[in-house]
Order: sequence, then C-alpha cells, then structure tokens
Amino acid sequence: MVTALLALSLTVSPGYDEARQALAARRDELSAVWRRDRAKARAEARRALLDYLDDGAFPAWSGTPWAFYGTTTTPKEGAIACGYFVTTVLEQAHFKLERVKLAQQASAYLVSTLARGSKVEWLRPKDAASALADMKARFPEAQLLVVGFDLHVGFVRLDGDRAAFCHSSYLEPGVVTCEDPLTAGAFVSSLYVVSDTLTDALLDDWLLGRDVPSVLPKRPRRS
Repeated sequence: MVTALLALSLTVSPGYDEARQALAARRDELSAVWRRDRAKARAEARRALLDYLDDGAFPAWSGTPWAFYGTTTTPKEGAIACGYFVTTVLEQAHFKLERVKLAQQASAYLVSTLARGSKVEWLRPKDAASALADMKARFPEAQLLVVGFDLHVGFVRLDGDRAAFCHSSYLEPGVVTCEDPLTAGAFVSSLYVVSDTLTDALLDDWLLGRDVPSVLPKRPRRS
C-alpha cells in the first residue's frame, strides 16, 4: 500500500465522503465489539483507519496546495498548512480533537497530544536515513507515525520495509503529497519529535467518541 501512496493521483477522489461515512459506520460496529473484546476492537480499528487513510484520505488530499495560513477543510479547494493537514485529516477520520488550536501550536505539542501519554521520542540523527531508521527502531510495531520537524509536521506511513512521508509540503511544487522520505527535502531536519499515531489510548478515544485532550503550552502564572 505504501508503494501506491507514492504515486497518488492528482484528481479528486470521488469517494471521499463515502469513505468517511463508511469509516463512521465501521467505528459504530467496533465500539460494540470494544465492550466485549478491547484488543480485537483496537486491532480492527487500527486496520480500518489505515485502510481509510491509504485509500481515501491521502489520495483525496493529494495535490491540494500548501499555504502558510491555509486552513481549508475540502480537498483540492483552497490551501492547507502542514499542521492543519494533520489535524484536518484526523478530524475528518472522526477523531474529536481541537483541529484549529493544535494546528497552530509548535509541532511537539501536536505530537504529544496524539501520543496520548505514550512515549514521545526526540531524535537528533545525522541525516534523514538515520532518522527514519531510528524511528523504525524505536517504534517497531507502529504503522503510522506523526513527526514534528524544525518547521514542519507530517505523517510517516510504515508498511514493512517501505515508508511514505505524507504531508503538506512547503517545498516546490508546494502541495499535499506522499513521497519517499529519503528523497523529500522537507524530511531533512535537525530535530525529529515522534510518536505513534495509533496508540491503544487514542484508538479507545476514537472508538468511544471521546474528546482527545490537547497538550498545549502552559500559560505563565500571573503575579
């Protein structure tokens, strides 16, 4: 599936709304399963979300223009910034999160929010290849990472030995794309803040329709 992501069509996916509706229906089914068998429900929810992203969300958003202040919620219409791409994709996958507030934060806060209390790794590798290898080593079971960079944020979709970097790229041609992280200019960074996007806790939030608590900067106390 990652290979297909690297060659996404630039046409609007006509089934995006249908895919979202199907995902919502699947979530309703799995929420009932969760009450009987949490491990099974989480495993099937993880697969349903990955299939939705691979076949629905990422193809639909591919080619949507990037803009620093882009906030569109409709693929191929308007423009979208990197943080808004991450939060909008997840919100439209029926995660209840603060789409706007999180998109406006430094990427570490968005990563920490999606980690839902699980580990967040701060990596300073020598190059992009080392960064990707380190991510795989530290998250050996993960299939979807959210990664914050010096000035950027995006998803890394992992499928065996293959990887796709799905993000709203600020580099030419400046569009949403899924590309090889090892050849993507936007994947180069002095710092990588990484977490698994599909932890058990976040899947439980999704299955039960719970709000995802935001991790935000602490306000200074007034004297």
